[in-house]
Amino acid sequence: MAKSNHSRSSMISRRRLLRMGLGAASGALLSSSLSLSAHSGDEGDQFTGGAGYVISGVRTNARRISLTIDDLWSEYYTLQICRAFYKRNIRLTLFPVGHVVQNNLERPTEGHENLYPRLRDMGHEFGCHLYTHRVIKDFSLQQLIDEEMEPALRVMRRALGADFKPIGVRPPYGHVTDAIKELSARYYMPLVLWGLDSQDAICTHQRDVHNCECPQESEYAMYSHLRGQAPLDLFCDQDHCARECVKEIVNSYERYLRPGTIILHHALKATLLAIPSILELLDDWNMKAIPLSELLTFSNDSGGA
Repeated sequence: MAKSNHSRSSMISRRRLLRMGLGAASGALLSSSLSLSAHSGDEGDQFTGGAGYVISGVRTNARRISLTIDDLWSEYYTLQICRAFYKRNIRLTLFPVGHVVQNNLERPTEGHENLYPRLRDMGHEFGCHLYTHRVIKDFSLQQLIDEEMEPALRVMRRALGADFKPIGVRPPYGHVTDAIKELSARYYMPLVLWGLDSQDAICTHQRDVHNCECPQESEYAMYSHLRGQAPLDLFCDQDHCARECVKEIVNSYERYLRPGTIILHHALKATLLAIPSILELLDDWNMKAIPLSELLTFSNDSGGA
């Protein structure tokens, strides 16, 4: 798997990014500027086992990849994205923040009651993204257990049943510490990162998608030249900025997608709008999206498509 030319140590603020003005999100959960960018990982991150291992993809010749969705702050986009893939017979691996699951249990938005059983019934599977989405770099093992893992498991089991067990644990912001490795081993869950960041969250933040403004008339001349003199009101609408992010998402796929890749997305408008383009690209490249639990069974194989 190709190594990234995007440094995992590159920093960007996610406070505004994840808040997004969505009712289910709690801005108080976010407290720092954090690493977002990570594409095809180093070979040391490839899956070779279970608990305690860090996974960003699997070594395989089979043309299989896994689509994962993080955070799930927006119940609306979560449901729309999951429905869209379900209708196309594609199952996702979801990593909800535990606090978000609790919000859905206690005060769901209209039309999104019992969201998590509904997503499970579509065939989607779940990992654990801990409970608060705080920065865990300085957390001890016991702090991770008491404040993050156990609260997350309790609320997810309330939503999904007492026998629920996550497919793996994804630390917020992809931060891997000795304590989180110990946590992974203690609960016998692999640490799941990603090999391709779709850039949906970064672009949504940078373009301020939820407060998107169209170009001024004076700025529109360069666009109209490229778009056949289309009227401004036909070119720019409330989805304009999100559609611009779709281009960046597709570009990330084209540059970094490989067999065995785990792909990072978020429950955002840009991701929803990108689904037709993503599916077209996967079809053109003869790639099949499968849940993470299935992708791991292809590890170290030599099989073809």
